[in-house]
Amino acid sequence: MRKVVVLSVCALLTLALVNCAGKEPMAKIADVPEWYLNPPQAEDAFYEAGDAVKMSMALTKDAADGRARVAIARTIDVKVSTMIKDFMQQSGMGQDAEAQEFTSSVSKQVSNVVLKGCKIVKREMKIEGSSYHGFSLAEYSLNPLIQETLAEARKQKALYNEAKAKLGFDELEKEIQKMDTSK
Repeated sequence: MRKVVVLSVCALLTLALVNCAGKEPMAKIADVPEWYLNPPQAEDAFYEAGDAVKMSMALTKDAADGRARVAIARTIDVKVSTMIKDFMQQSGMGQDAEAQEFTSSVSKQVSNVVLKGCKIVKREMKIEGSSYHGFSLAEYSLNPLIQETLAEARKQKALYNEAKAKLGFDELEKEIQKMDTSK
């Protein structure tokens, strides 16, 4: 029974690999926008591209836009977790021995970033068979982020100065109280 299960799994995996390997990509490289393959680079902004293939133009647009924004979020901040499992087993002896080996690799990337002012600056739609292939280019300008950081720094400085002033007044009050009690 175990051999039947193992052979069935092997047959399904082989069929899946042959099926995937035999298909040609839907999009031709010549149809892919240059800015998708090589997003612009700038010192004051991040640019990332995303794409999606869907039957609905609206879903294609939303998915491509979302993937472009996710790529920017990953550029700014990403936490990567990875795990590899490697399993080997042999049972029986001599010619009747059976060996099994299984390796799996799992990777997870999580990003949690608020992208204020991130906008889609380019978008293209192509028809591939009965589907739409959308390409989106997102831009995240660093100027608002820099201004927000400077404003926060000014706010922290003002709070610091306020705390120093309060401390100074507290010390002054203590000195005045010492003078009153020394009489």
